Amino acid sequence: MLYSKTGISAAIAFIALATSSTLAQQAVTTPINNWNYQHHASTATEGFLRGAASVIQAQGQKNLLDSMATVNYQEARRRAIENNKLYVRTFIENKDAIREYRERYAPVPPTKEEWEQVIKASLPDRLTSKQFDASTGKVVWPHVLRMQQYAAVRNRIDTLLAQRTPANSGDGSPSQRELSTLIDGMTVLLKSNVKNLSVSQYGNAKMFLRSLAYEMTFPIDKVVVVAAPAKVTN
Repeated sequence: MLYSKTGISAAIAFIALATSSTLAQQAVTTPINNWNYQHHASTATEGFLRGAASVIQAQGQKNLLDSMATVNYQEARRRAIENNKLYVRTFIENKDAIREYRERYAPVPPTKEEWEQVIKASLPDRLTSKQFDASTGKVVWPHVLRMQQYAAVRNRIDTLLAQRTPANSGDGSPSQRELSTLIDGMTVLLKSNVKNLSVSQYGNAKMFLRSLAYEMTFPIDKVVVVAAPAKVTN
């Protein structure tokens, strides 16, 4: 009976030992970072040499990475400089192209002769000899401008025309400046009566006043003494 108890006790002890051994094996930490429990130094000297080799290897890898970073930086800087040069060159080429385009297709300024022709074409015609006698200053007024509402201005113009002299005639002279003011006033008065006139009547009268103002810019050569012009009434 004692033997049986002793056997049982031994069996229990064996099972407990086996179980604890199994638990101990399961509690071992799993190696990380590619470390293992097989390639380790067997002696202190080997461990020292392995550590020194690892330090040298790490320094070499750092130097390699630093060199690659420097090369990449220099390459990026070179490309940035090339891009900047390309931008400047493109900007200048575009500017030159725009300038050449404008020079090629820009309108050619007119010559002095062409300007004179344009100015001459824009001027009104001079009065005919049937409309105005420059030597006597007699004006043959259109029927519209013979109306009573124009009498005051018309009579003053007739008086000034009869009094003109070679010294007091032509563009810029006192008589020309006063006559220009009077003619402008008659033009304004004509425009205020436009509703009472036909298109042709208004147009012909306005054109006559323009020609009369233009005629006053030319000086007279001689004076023929005549009687004062009679006032025209309607």
